[in-house]
Amino acid sequence: MGGEINPWVRYQKTLTQLRNLLQAEIDSRRAYPDPNRRDILSLLMSAVDELGNPLSDIELQDELLTLLVAGHETTATALAWALYWTHYLPEVREKIRQELANCDDPTNPATIARLPYLGAVCQETLRIYPVGMLTFPRVAQQPVEMLGYQFGTGAIFVGCIYLVHQREDLYPNPQQFRPERFLERKYSPLNLFPWRGARRCIGEALALYEMKLALATILSRYELALGDRRPEQPQRRGLTLAPARGVNMVLTARKPAAKTPVTV
Repeated sequence: MGGEINPWVRYQKTLTQLRNLLQAEIDSRRAYPDPNRRDILSLLMSAVDELGNPLSDIELQDELLTLLVAGHETTATALAWALYWTHYLPEVREKIRQELANCDDPTNPATIARLPYLGAVCQETLRIYPVGMLTFPRVAQQPVEMLGYQFGTGAIFVGCIYLVHQREDLYPNPQQFRPERFLERKYSPLNLFPWRGARRCIGEALALYEMKLALATILSRYELALGDRRPEQPQRRGLTLAPARGVNMVLTARKPAAKTPVTV
């Protein structure tokens, strides 16, 4: 197969078009610099390594592609799990709504993002079934001993985020969805790392912010019900851990716009 019919050719053509669009934005930023901008691209363009070298245009494109391509399905999957748990356990949903009703400035997204119980629900969602199950591989640069085992140079290590998050000594009753555990104690990055370990996802802050605002907005504006009350099970979908049957929601009512806590 060749020409436009070939999926690889279509992919390469689309990727080239996307890179051209990203490069045009990078060129525009360089031509018209604004030191007051604090968006992700501006921060990336201002970053330098230990030798003072900035990111190249290709590296900037790659980082932006990561945010575009890897940032939508993962956040959507995490939000699907959050909707499942907040409707499978109605008491969790009602606690979020009560917190929203009592917050100081319900129209300010920054205020919403700082609500403790809402944040705990999002953390527990990412804890119980982390969207990314594994850390990125690490390669031993020299022989190393770990837990009594010897590993030679070149050994590849991949951490399992899911198994750490299911440890009974860290999370009693780990299969129970219990947001309160994140209000009772703080967990170190060694115990809770849904963002794939030491080299954390560049979109972590944005994804968690989106998740909080989306969940708060949905619960404030709509009455939903699970289309299927059977317990949802996780299933491997490529690199992610997603609901096996999907989370089917039924819209039962809309709430008055005046009660909406988030305006985005």
